[in-house]
Amino acid sequence: MAFPRMPDLATGNFLVSIEGMEPMSLTSVTGLGFEVVVLEDHESRGTGGQAPHRNPGMNKVTPVTLSTVELEKAYQLGKWRNDCEIKVERKSVSIHLRDASGIPVMGFDLTNAWPSAIAINSVPTAGEGWIQIDVTLVHEGITRLVL
Repeated sequence: MAFPRMPDLATGNFLVSIEGMEPMSLTSVTGLGFEVVVLEDHESRGTGGQAPHRNPGMNKVTPVTLSTVELEKAYQLGKWRNDCEIKVERKSVSIHLRDASGIPVMGFDLTNAWPSAIAINSVPTAGEGWIQIDVTLVHEGITRLVL
């Protein structure tokens, strides 16, 4: 009996498309998520130890961090960040997680994203290793794509 092929997510990478830029393959993307603020019903206090009634509130999105070791990609992201100091330039961003064979297995779209921070997180000692640059994007919404 043949089993379905399971994607190898451990060696996968991210294909990121930012409006007006060439698509880039990045080493890491973190912060893809959102949460719903929970609203508690204040009238349920004093009900003899019963849990308060809870309702969903606003959606909160988390900042997304893009990481790369390629300086050309870091330059493009850094230029976008510098341009935002004059006027915030919001862009659409599409992020696809690919497995080891390059097949997209998961995707997300960010709405009205712009870079709020850029950091050099890993500087090699004695000239050995890679320089890692992290760019933090804030956005106004995230949508899971059906692939």
